[in-house]
Amino acid sequence: MCKVRLIGLKSDIRRTVGLLHEYGGTQIRKIDDGEAKSIGAMENYGEISERLVKADALVAALEKYANGTKANGKSPALRQSEAEKLGREVSRLNSRMDGLANEASMLAESKKTLETFSKFNIDFNALETESLALIAGTIDSKKAFSIKARIGKITDRFEVLHKSVSREKDLAIIAIEKSKAEEAKSVLAGTGFESAAIPKISGSINAELKSNEKRAKEIKSGRASVEKEFTKIAAQDYSPLLALRESLAMEVERSGVTENFVGTENAFIMEAYLPEKNYAEFSAFAEKNFGAKVFRKKISSQSLEEMHEETPTLLDHSKVLSPFEFMTKFISMPRSNELDPTVIFLIFFPFFYGMIVGDVIYGVISFLLARWIVKKSAPDGILRPVGMIWMWGSIPTIIFGLVFDEFAGLPHERILEILGFGNLALYHGFERMHNIETLLAASILLGLFTVSMGFLLGFVNAMKHHDRKHAIAKLGWFGLMVFGTITISTAMFRAFPQEYLLPAALLMVVSAIPVIKVEGIIGVMEIPSVVGNVLSFARILAVGLVGVVIAMILNDLAFPSPEKGLLLFLLLPLFVVGHVFNAFLAMFEALIQGARLNFVEFYPKFFHGGGKEFAPFKAARKHTKQ
Repeated sequence: MCKVRLIGLKSDIRRTVGLLHEYGGTQIRKIDDGEAKSIGAMENYGEISERLVKADALVAALEKYANGTKANGKSPALRQSEAEKLGREVSRLNSRMDGLANEASMLAESKKTLETFSKFNIDFNALETESLALIAGTIDSKKAFSIKARIGKITDRFEVLHKSVSREKDLAIIAIEKSKAEEAKSVLAGTGFESAAIPKISGSINAELKSNEKRAKEIKSGRASVEKEFTKIAAQDYSPLLALRESLAMEVERSGVTENFVGTENAFIMEAYLPEKNYAEFSAFAEKNFGAKVFRKKISSQSLEEMHEETPTLLDHSKVLSPFEFMTKFISMPRSNELDPTVIFLIFFPFFYGMIVGDVIYGVISFLLARWIVKKSAPDGILRPVGMIWMWGSIPTIIFGLVFDEFAGLPHERILEILGFGNLALYHGFERMHNIETLLAASILLGLFTVSMGFLLGFVNAMKHHDRKHAIAKLGWFGLMVFGTITISTAMFRAFPQEYLLPAALLMVVSAIPVIKVEGIIGVMEIPSVVGNVLSFARILAVGLVGVVIAMILNDLAFPSPEKGLLLFLLLPLFVVGHVFNAFLAMFEALIQGARLNFVEFYPKFFHGGGKEFAPFKAARKHTKQ
């Protein structure tokens, strides 16, 4: 990544920014120069931002009425006067729709109340007089009959009616002289009586319900009419509105980016990053469009590194590697001057995953399930790249399944026997249950290789940073891993000839010197942790064996052979569901443990992360033309 500095007149700044935006291959850098002053945003930045907010609001209002209408890049954007007129019309329709919605809500509540009180079939207005008061409310059904006794202690001039409104509640209405109404309410409060408002209507409840229903139909018709108007407006203006919003968004981006520039009264200075391989193309573009009006200067990647200026990171991979690139970004963006771990993850993760699951049938299930996830997930969703990585992992799963001779826990000759090929054996597999010690050693050796590779990659990274001190320390760690393994395995297990013991031990001590010199006591304390990283790879065997054991139990207890008679109909679904569940469990564990071995045991040996992704200043056109 290199940097380019452009210097020009302020009178050309708008044209310069617009051309860079359309070019779309540079990331504008904020210049932090204490002596130079930021020129700030362009004059119209605030006005355009306000117009963009209004356009966003209009798009949100019309979106659900657009019926899939999309701008095709040919619709001209709305003019400012048209957008203002559209805003007034949408505001009017929104106000009308809100009013109708509020009235519909009030009618629904009123209808509910009226239906409750209609159980009494009386005219409440006729009962309320100057001397008579009505009290209404709900009460526990078991306590409804106690109302008379309680009110009777206050006065004998009253009447109580109650009707059931639910399993546990009754609606009670008490007609009582007004002078005793407040005292009655106090008495009722002690019974759990909850007051309810008596509907204020001019006629009977049934007549009011009919009127209510009529008005509800009118409101429904009114809302449909408003929606029809919205649909008509959306069909006509939604596409041009999207084009307007896009053009305003680009203009806001252009007007605001100058806050990163510095300058004088008449000139501006800006800086931008771009991939060094693209500089020749950019130079030709600048020569054609700017000519001598804008001075440009290139600062190479080597010069930037010497100045210790950290540049953004561009991950430039093929479409095939995009899911693995997603994982790299998800964990941490690599810095521009360190190794990109995307390809490393592509190599190691599927290998770990396949070695853990290690079954042909489970590998096929894994592939089909991952394929289904990819098809069903959104193109920009998190599940899509995970599904793609899962599919990649299914391939070594099938390969290791052939090596281990595992087909849902059965050897291939048993599968051929079921298919009617007798006792035909094509090869003798390396069965995990019979080779536990060998596979344990292989898993630990894989850990040793992976962790050692991590230190070697750390050495390469340090050399790229011109950090020779830490590069030598990483090389020392690599020596400790290799010669320490030879020393220990020769002394304890005689894995190598005895003649190797002394030279390996001496080389191990020599390797420890740069580690201790650079990292001090922390380096010595880190040795057990590194040993733990290596031994952690034993989980490849341990997790894999769990799936094998479960598959064997299912095959022993639930295999649906014909000689089991009617029990076959019970065993067949149990057998299938059991293996699908075991496959899913094995896949889930392999995903988790495979990722852990990469990100916890392997990556810390060479990967730092914390970089910033290259984000070009680019006009994203979807609904407009250049």
